[in-house]
Amino acid sequence: MNCIKFIFLVVFLISNQSIFAQGDQTYSIRGTVKDEVTQQALIGALVYVIHHENQSAITDENGDFRIESLPLGRHSLQVSYLGYVAYMSNIEVKSGKELVLNIAMKEDIKALDEVVITTRADKSKTINSLAYASTRTFSVEESSKFAGAVDDPARMAQSFAGVVPTNDGSNYVSIRGNHPSGLLYRMEGIDIPNPNHFGDVASSGGGVSVLSSQVLSNSDFSTGAFAAEYGNALGGVFDIKLRKGNDSKREYTLKAGFLGMEAAIEGPFSKKYKGSYLVNYRYSTLSLISKLGVDLSGVLNYSDLSYNIHLPLLKGGNLSLFGINGWSNQNIEETLEDFDTKNGALEHRYNGKFISNMTVNGAKYTYSTKNNGFLSAIIAYGTTKSGFSDDQRTVYPSYTYLSKYDIENLTDKVSAAVHYTQKVNSKITWRSGGYFDRLGYRMVYNDYKNGTDLTNIINNKDNTNMARAYSQMQYRLNEKWTANIGFHYSNFMLNKKQTIEPRGNIQYTFNQRSNIAIAYGRHSQIQPLIVYFVKSEEGRLVNKDLDFTKAHHLVLTHNLDISSHTRLKTEMYYQHLTGIPVGQGANKNFAMINQQFLFPDFGLINEGKGRNMGVELTLERFLHNNWYYIVTGSVFDSKYKTPSLDWTNTRFNSGFTSVITIGKEWIVGKSRRNTLGFNLKNAWVGGQFDTPIDRLASQAQQKEVRDELNPFSVRLKDFYKLDVGIKYKRNKNKMTSTLSLDLMNATNNRNIGGLTYNVANDRLDEWTMMPFVPVLSYKVEF
Repeated sequence: MNCIKFIFLVVFLISNQSIFAQGDQTYSIRGTVKDEVTQQALIGALVYVIHHENQSAITDENGDFRIESLPLGRHSLQVSYLGYVAYMSNIEVKSGKELVLNIAMKEDIKALDEVVITTRADKSKTINSLAYASTRTFSVEESSKFAGAVDDPARMAQSFAGVVPTNDGSNYVSIRGNHPSGLLYRMEGIDIPNPNHFGDVASSGGGVSVLSSQVLSNSDFSTGAFAAEYGNALGGVFDIKLRKGNDSKREYTLKAGFLGMEAAIEGPFSKKYKGSYLVNYRYSTLSLISKLGVDLSGVLNYSDLSYNIHLPLLKGGNLSLFGINGWSNQNIEETLEDFDTKNGALEHRYNGKFISNMTVNGAKYTYSTKNNGFLSAIIAYGTTKSGFSDDQRTVYPSYTYLSKYDIENLTDKVSAAVHYTQKVNSKITWRSGGYFDRLGYRMVYNDYKNGTDLTNIINNKDNTNMARAYSQMQYRLNEKWTANIGFHYSNFMLNKKQTIEPRGNIQYTFNQRSNIAIAYGRHSQIQPLIVYFVKSEEGRLVNKDLDFTKAHHLVLTHNLDISSHTRLKTEMYYQHLTGIPVGQGANKNFAMINQQFLFPDFGLINEGKGRNMGVELTLERFLHNNWYYIVTGSVFDSKYKTPSLDWTNTRFNSGFTSVITIGKEWIVGKSRRNTLGFNLKNAWVGGQFDTPIDRLASQAQQKEVRDELNPFSVRLKDFYKLDVGIKYKRNKNKMTSTLSLDLMNATNNRNIGGLTYNVANDRLDEWTMMPFVPVLSYKVEF
C-alpha cells in the first residue's frame, strides 16, 4: 500500500458520516454529585438545566443522576443541595459522546436558615479543595480550544499570567522567572517524569506532549506558594487528573492530523458492573508516511499510549490502573549536498540520533470512610531514557572539524504515596500524607577527541531514595475568614540532606464577589540526578553533597467577580531563592537556574542566590453566551548572584508579558446543530537574556566561546506570536465530527532564541524559534 492509498483509506473511514447517521436522536447527560472533601455521595441533590424547566433530576443513593432529551449545544447546569454552596457549570451536549459529569460540592458553613443560593462559575474554584493562592483550574476543552494550544496543557498555560514560553518550538515554560525544570508534573496524586516527547535530560518540556486530551479531566495549575502536599518544585505544579471511561456504553474517538493518527476506545466491562476502561493510542503522522516509502529526512518519530481502568470493589472503595507511555526519536543524516556550501566546506558527513522515552504506570486505591474521611494510596513505576549521539566530519580549506560524542541518561523510579483527608466538621478539614521514591539511574557520557580517542566523562549506575511527608489543615472560621496552615518535609538519602518547609495562607472575603488573601510557602527542589554524579579526573563525585535549592514564596492576591462569568484577579509576588548551585574558578559565574541544553561537567557549590518579583493582572470571562476571553499582563524582575557576581539578569528575565486569548462560537447550519468557532491568542513578551560571544577567542579556538565575565548582559528581541484557531463541529445522529486548523505563529514572526557563532564564516548569528506552522486535524466521536 502506498502513501496515497493509505491517506485515502483513513480519510474515507473517518469522514464517511453516513455510516453513523442512523438511530434515534436522544441526547442525555448523567453524572455523580459528591462532597469535595470526603468524596461521599450526596443523596437528593437537585440537578437542573437553566432555561429548560423539564430537564432536571434528583441524585439517587449513589449520588447518580441522569437528564434525558436535552437539545444539542451549550447549556448552564446548576446543582443545589441543602447545606452546600450551589454549583454552576457550562456544559456542551454533543451527539457523538455522552456527557458524564463528576461534580464536587463544597459544604457551606452558614446555618441552614441563613442559606442563600448563589452561583459562581465553576472554574473560579480549584479541584484541590486545599489549594489557595496562585492556583486555577483548567479544563480539557481549554487545551483544545485555545489557539495554539493543540491539546497541550503546557501550551495552553501560556495564556495565563506569569507563564512565559522559553522556546516556542517546544512547550518549555518559565513561571515567574524560574527555570523551566522548576515545573512539577503530578498525576493521580503522585509525581511523574516529564510527560513530553523529545524532552531534554531532567527537563519539564519537549516538542509534543505525551498527555492526550482524550484521557484528561479538569485539573489544577499552580504558579506559586503551593499547598503543603506539593514538594520538590520551585516554579509551578501541574496536578493532572484522569477521567474515567464511560461505564454504561462503548464509545470511540478517531483523530487524524499533523501531530498524529489517534484512536481511543472507552466503555464498561459489563452491563451489571460499574467498572470501565479508557485507552488511547497515537502514532506520528509524518513517521507513518515515512514508513510507507516517502523520503522524509530528519522526521520526528513518536508514539504514545495512555489508559485509565476504573474498577469498583465489592467491599467498597475503588481501584484504578493508569499509565502514560511515550516513545520518540529522530535520526539525521547529512552529506555535502545537504550542507550550506556558503560555509566553504569541501567535504561533509554528519550522523546524529536523538532518543527520548518516558513511561509511568501505576495503581491507585481510594476509599471513603464512614467518619467523613477519604483515603488514597498510589504506587507507580516510571522510567525515562534520553540520549544523543553526534558524529560529524567537515573538511574546510584551512582545517578539518571533527565531533563525536554520545550521551545516554536513564532513570527509573518506584514511587509510593498515601493521602488521607478528614473533614472534622464544616469548618475544619485536614489532610496528611507521605511519599517514598526509589530513584535508580544510569548515566553514560563519552567524548571522542579527534573523532577517535574515547574519553569517558560519566559512567555511573546506582540508586538512592527520597522520602517526603506533609500535613495541612484548613480552618473556615466563619463566612469571612479562612486559613490554611501546613508543612512539607523532604529527605534526600543520597547525601542525607533534609528540609522542613512551612506553608500557609489567610483569606478574607469581603462579600460574595470579592476576597483578598496572603500566602507564604517555603519550597525546595533537588538537583537533576545527572548533576550529582559528575566525576573529577581522579574519579571522585564532585557534586554528591549538593543541597536542595530553596525558595521563599510570598503572594498577595485579590479576586473580584465582576459577574457570574467574569473575574478580575490581581497578584503581587516575591520569591527569594537560596542554595542555587554555582560554579567555581573559571566557571564562577555559572548558575544552574540559567542552565540550557547540556549540563555542567564540573564541580558546583550551593552559594548562589536569586530573587523574582512581579505584579500580575488577569481579566477573564468564562465561556458564556458562546464567547470567552482571557487578558493577562505581568511586569516582573528576575535576578541572581554568585559569590563573585553581583545581582544580574537571569536568562528568563523577560520583564513583561501581555497575552490576549479570545474565542467566539456561532451556531450554524439549517438544523442549528453545528458550531463554527474562531479563537485567537496574541502574545507579546519581553526578550530573554543571553551571554555575549567572545569573537576573538572564538576565532582563535575555532569554536564558540562566551564572554563569561559578562553573563546574560545581552537582551534579545521581544517575542511576538499570533496564533489563530478555526474549528467546525458537526453533530450527526450519534456522531460528532470536528475539523480544526491552528495557524501557529500566523505572521511567521522571527523570534530569537539565542546567540550563536558560525565558525566557518567567522560570523555572529542568532538562532530562531518556530516559524509559521499550520496544524490541521479531523476528529470523529461516536
